[in-house]
This record gives sequence, C-alpha cells and structure tokens, in this order.
Amino acid sequence: MAFKSVHSGIAASVYLCLYVIYLCFSINIVRREGLKTIYTSLVVYGVFRVSGQMCGVVFAALGFNHWHWLIAYLVLNAEGYFVLIITSYHLIANAQYQVVGYSWIRPNKEDIKIKQQAATSFLGKIRAKYSLARVFHLILIPANALVISGGIMLAGADDLASENSSVQLSRRLRVSGQSIFLFQTIVAVSLGFWCFFGENIRHINIYGIFIASPFILTRGTFGVMSIYLDKMDYFEMSNYNENGISSTFIAFEYTLATTMEFITAVVYISIYYISKKRQNRRAEQDEEEWHVEEKGKMDSNYS
Repeated sequence: MAFKSVHSGIAASVYLCLYVIYLCFSINIVRREGLKTIYTSLVVYGVFRVSGQMCGVVFAALGFNHWHWLIAYLVLNAEGYFVLIITSYHLIANAQYQVVGYSWIRPNKEDIKIKQQAATSFLGKIRAKYSLARVFHLILIPANALVISGGIMLAGADDLASENSSVQLSRRLRVSGQSIFLFQTIVAVSLGFWCFFGENIRHINIYGIFIASPFILTRGTFGVMSIYLDKMDYFEMSNYNENGISSTFIAFEYTLATTMEFITAVVYISIYYISKKRQNRRAEQDEEEWHVEEKGKMDSNYS
C-alpha cells in the first residue's frame, strides 16, 4: 500500500500488527477463562485499538482530505484508553479479593446487599449502593462522552481549516474529558500504592499496577498536553506538510500515547500468563511432594 504520509503509515502499520498480536493473546485468555473475568475488558481494549490503528493506516494512505478517518482514529483510541483505566480499577479490586476476600473499592453484589441492609440512614444506603469503583465509572462515562463529542463534532465539517470555532469548542471538550481521564488514572495508581503500603496487600495485580503506572500516567499527561501544544495537536495545521504528517508530530504521538498504552496493556495481560505459570509450577511441586510422601510411606511399610 502506498502512503501519502509515509512516516505515519509505517508507524500505524507497525502498531496495527502489534495490537493484532496482543488481541490474539487476550482472546486466548477469555477463551480459557470465560467472559466473566477482568480480562474481558482487555479484549475490548484490543478491539478498540486494532480498529483505531486500521483507521490510522487508512488516513495515512488517503491523506488529509479524508481526515474523517483521523477523527475515527482519535475517538477509537480514546475509547481504548477509557477501557484501560477501568481495567486498572478491576485489577486492584481483584487483588483485594484474592488476598483478604473483600474489596471496598469494588464490592460484589452480596457485600453491597449486606451493607445496604445494615445502613440505618438514606445517606448510608446511598454510600452502600455506590462503591468507589462505581462512582469513578460514572464519572468516566461523561468524560468519555466529552472526548468523543469533541472528536465527532468535526466530522460533518467540509473544511477543517476553516472551522476555527468548531475546532476551539472541540478542543475545550476534549481537554475536559482528557483531564478527567488523567485524574482517574492518578487515583487508580494511588489506590494501588495504598493497597500495597496501607493494607499490606502483596499480589501480582498490584505489582502490575506499579510497573505500568509510569506508562499510563505518561499517556494521560500526553492526552491533555497534546490539545494545548501545537507540536502534539492533530488539529494544528502546521503539523501537516507536502509529505503528510510531520515526523516530529508522529514521534510525539506514537512515543507518548500509542507506545505508553501498548506497554501498559502488555503488562496487564502478562499478569495472567505469569500467574498461570506460577500456578502450574506450584501444582508440579505439590505433585512431586505427594509422590515423595507416598514413596516414603511405601518404604516404611516394607521395612
């Protein structure tokens, strides 16, 4: 395929391949464990990112005159980041369940019912019904809507360069949504540290949050900065030249956004495979110990 924007096309194609591989690994987890797991969200993330990268490839091939593909790219990638933040909360809550058998971040239905029955006031019942994870999810929904609205409101324009008022409104909507995304990311990482140091929870999910935190925080920071800094803004016309998208802009986009998300997603999905490997190794050790004990019993019987 010949790209009008060669650098953008190459970068989009490389990450399209990487995200397809990632999606295959995430689907394999759901195939093994079923849909009702925390890893289903990582499959959804993979679907959004693969779709987004496909739009990026098409945009690089067709050029800026077909910038509607750019809008689709931005919206789908924002959806992917949204899912990645939610997954962070799920991983932390799952770690609490695995270690202490309860999560105040995301209590299950039985725990919520018990708390509601024990509540003696209306405010207490509201607190029991709306867990921290649920509140954050409800906040993320309008943030997500702001980011999407900021992108798709330009889709009906005939000339992006002439739609200055629409671009400015789009910028305000997107920065509002991205700021909430960044705030929620900071909260998620902070909860991971609190669980580790404050609640003494030692679990691979928490370690995964620690490892991924600099990458997902960088992604969130870039989401806000890219709207204000011209060198990072997709809607800044100076980032486009006769060769397509400038190489400087592509370096910012794929280093600070796409790569940061990809590393975070790989860390999260690696949690499953590392956990399974540990479980298999532990099962093998238990089996070996059982055989040793049985052999010892047989030897004692013969003696």
